[in-house]
Amino acid sequence: MKVRVLLLLLILGLLAPFAQAQDPVTVKLWMHNHGPRIAIDEELIAEFMEENPHITVEYEIVPDYFTALQTAMAAGAGPDVFNQFTLFNAQFYAQDMLAPVDPVAMGLQTIEDVYARYGEGLAGETVLAGNTFNGVLYGLPTELSNYACYTNDDLWLEGGLDPATDFPETWEGLIDAALQLTKRDDDGALIQRGFDFNWSAAIYMMLHFDPMVTQLGNSMIDEVTYTADINNENVKRVMQYWSDIVNVHEIGGPQYTVSRNAFNAGELATECTFGNWGTPGMEEAGINYSIHNIPRWDDAVNDLGFATYAFYLQVNADAPREVQEAGWKLVAKLTSRPDRYLNEAALFQPIAEYLATDDFQNNEIMPVFLDELYRGQYHPRFANFAEVGDALGRARDRVVLGGEDMDVVLQETEDEVNAILERALADIEAAGGG
Repeated sequence: MKVRVLLLLLILGLLAPFAQAQDPVTVKLWMHNHGPRIAIDEELIAEFMEENPHITVEYEIVPDYFTALQTAMAAGAGPDVFNQFTLFNAQFYAQDMLAPVDPVAMGLQTIEDVYARYGEGLAGETVLAGNTFNGVLYGLPTELSNYACYTNDDLWLEGGLDPATDFPETWEGLIDAALQLTKRDDDGALIQRGFDFNWSAAIYMMLHFDPMVTQLGNSMIDEVTYTADINNENVKRVMQYWSDIVNVHEIGGPQYTVSRNAFNAGELATECTFGNWGTPGMEEAGINYSIHNIPRWDDAVNDLGFATYAFYLQVNADAPREVQEAGWKLVAKLTSRPDRYLNEAALFQPIAEYLATDDFQNNEIMPVFLDELYRGQYHPRFANFAEVGDALGRARDRVVLGGEDMDVVLQETEDEVNAILERALADIEAAGGG
């Protein structure tokens, strides 16, 4: 009898870890609304729950996503896994809300294996730099984006230019092309713009304006020291270029239809703030387009285009350990079909194995974007990103639209932004974050 009891206890002891590993786990997943992606998410989540019957995934598309996510996380009531924009993930990192990537839970062995999944050597580091802080990786990209210039080839050819041979490599050359492609009615009003910037949101000051500054030197914002350098000759040169579009050449500005909408309406010959995700809309609108690299200054010291940005799947650091592990397992699943996300939802997940396939190699849209990705860099990442963007947007409007003295405006803006960053850094240090 004692032998049987001891044997039973031994068997139960051996089985206990397996029983514990199969304890029910619920993972709450929040995503922003991108219609073409949702059906893929739902299919992969259903497969995931079949493969892991002890894990239940509660998948929710959240309205007013960024505000709702920030509010819920700050209140300690956030989801276990969530998609976050690189513009705002530094805030979550600073508040210790992010769990480091768990390669074992993902089915890998080391963090080096995770980086290798996105390319050998510096390629993986370049791709994943948007959510790496102090050498630690905190998420994986569900959609990585950058920018290229699209030309309406019909409008270019009508204007006497062939985009295949005449598209300029420099910002200086783009002005010349834009002037040739601009059309006015008998009263001088613009009826077709040759080129214009996207003036519709202040965040573009970091995604578009700042990279033009960085081509000439350094970014306006140092994400390591949390300091701003705005009143300098490089910023003045870029600001003057934007101002000349409106006030000297009179070929664009915020008073006109937003550049992306105007391009799809056939009213703008060149648009440089679409990602690869813009092509379905162009095709639906019947635009005959081609894709080109972002221009550089003729004397640029840094070879990069506009900023890289991304959405990363991240795991809540406050979730229980077993939920975090299930969460990283789910993240691995949701980044396992880059072919479907690109082909069906125009979302780019740069998994190295997929990049080597014939399917990707034969993709006619991605080569320029991949070239810009490996030569480019992410925008600076820092807490209070939106507040800084608003300050820079006001500076642009004061100079370009208000005609205020550029030296005065840029110095006042530098002081304002440094105060914002100093406050953000003080909040981080007070909270013990980062």
